[in-house]
Amino acid sequence: MRFRLRRARSAASTVEAAIILPVVFFLMFGLVIGAMGVFRYQEVATLARLGARYGSTHGHQYRKDAGEPIGTSADWTSDIYNNAIAPNVVSLDPSLMSYQVSWPDVINQPGKPDNWPGSQLTVTVSYQWFPELYLVGPFNLTSTSSMPITN
Repeated sequence: MRFRLRRARSAASTVEAAIILPVVFFLMFGLVIGAMGVFRYQEVATLARLGARYGSTHGHQYRKDAGEPIGTSADWTSDIYNNAIAPNVVSLDPSLMSYQVSWPDVINQPGKPDNWPGSQLTVTVSYQWFPELYLVGPFNLTSTSSMPITN
């Protein structure tokens, strides 16, 4: 029996590694950064939902029962931000975040927001996300949540 001696293929392994390793590392970084984007979107959606929940339970009747002044829509909006959105921000930069709160108008009184029970409250939170590698972006992550005012 004759055995053939095999030559070492060290150069072929180096070329294969030079081609495959950058692709693998790029895919891994892309996966991690994509997961961070999904996490930030989930946080934006949670903030919108928390703002809508707080606003739906702290409407006109709640303010009246608690002895607080009824206020205006600007007061209600800042109250929702200060008590529901701002304390729950985990990883977002507040300077890149914006929010909007809206109520329908009172019937036959255009321009006057309806903060009474049964009315629909809508909270929209937006965040301008720059991916961590700064290769693309920015992306605008936006979530809207609506709930009826219960109190």
